Amino acid sequence: MFSIENNDYNSDEMSVYGFIVYRRDGRSMPKGMITSFNARWYKPNSEFAPITQIEFGVQSPTGDASDHHNYTMSCVDFDQAKAIVDNYREGISTMLEKYRKHELYS
Repeated sequence: MFSIENNDYNSDEMSVYGFIVYRRDGRSMPKGMITSFNARWYKPNSEFAPITQIEFGVQSPTGDASDHHNYTMSCVDFDQAKAIVDNYREGISTMLEKYRKHELYS
């Protein structure tokens, strides 16, 4: 029903660590559900440096299937941002397993 796919990217300018969540059948995620959660570290030689933040997307609770809200929050460093991402991944994995067992979002 749901899949969580890791997002791990590293270049000279930026590192990304996180995940996306989606339905395997191609349907939209349930309204209000987190659809992505990524730590981003813009390295000293990038045009956005120095920034470490988490960017996350949420399926709109009021819009149509393509409507998302995107947010950012600053972090102290990349290690902190990755730890927060790991906590959210664990929580969302647990929540989606519960929904799957109870068929709440079928």
